[in-house]
Amino acid sequence: MPVLTREHLIRALEKTYGTKGMPQGDIEELSDFILSFFGYEDYVLDNVLSSAERDVFYNLEEYDFLEPYREEVTIVKGKVWRVNQWKFKRDKITKMLTSSDEAAGEIDVYEEIFKEISNYSKG
Repeated sequence: MPVLTREHLIRALEKTYGTKGMPQGDIEELSDFILSFFGYEDYVLDNVLSSAERDVFYNLEEYDFLEPYREEVTIVKGKVWRVNQWKFKRDKITKMLTSSDEAAGEIDVYEEIFKEISNYSKG
């Protein structure tokens, strides 16, 4: 996946947040929110985030969309400058999309059992 598109991100968010009950409109807004920081890049500097935005990023980290990354750079007179960033976990997002597409063809055994029970009770 060379560029993480809005459509890819929405599909991945549907597979995680959508199954938790988040409405489609909110999923699309979350996707736009995320992409507004990243654009075409794979990382965003942490210091551009407000504390509320950072909380959203921590939540996205829990679902394997993002990971924090720290880089240390030595500057003048040996001082260390720490750069905190957030990075897309492209491999996880890609795996999420491909595994969910493969799983879509599988039958949910429990759902089939409940259908049979409801048909039996009607019948």
